[in-house]
Amino acid sequence: MSNSVIEQFIDLVVYDHAMATGLKACETDQDIVDYAASRDYVFSISAWLQYVESDAVVLSEAEVLAIQTITNDHWSWAFRRVAAWRAMLMDGA
Repeated sequence: MSNSVIEQFIDLVVYDHAMATGLKACETDQDIVDYAASRDYVFSISAWLQYVESDAVVLSEAEVLAIQTITNDHWSWAFRRVAAWRAMLMDGA
C-alpha cells in the first residue's frame, strides 16, 4: 500500500485544527486508524504501524525514551507517533 493516504491524513492533522483536536482522544494506534477512516482516510493498521516504525528509525535513543514515557491516555500521546505531529507540540508538552 502506498503511504500517500497516510501522509495526506498526517498533513491534514497538521493543517486543520479540528482534525488535530480530534486526534487528542486517540489512545491506541487502532484509534488513530479508526479516526482517519471516519474522515475518509482509509488505511490498514499494519500500514500505519509500518509507517510509524519507519518514521521512528531516525530518532535517537533519548528521543525514543522520551516518547515512551508518555502514557497513551495523555492527550499528546497520538501526536508523538510521527515526526510531523511531534513538531506541533510545544516544548514541555
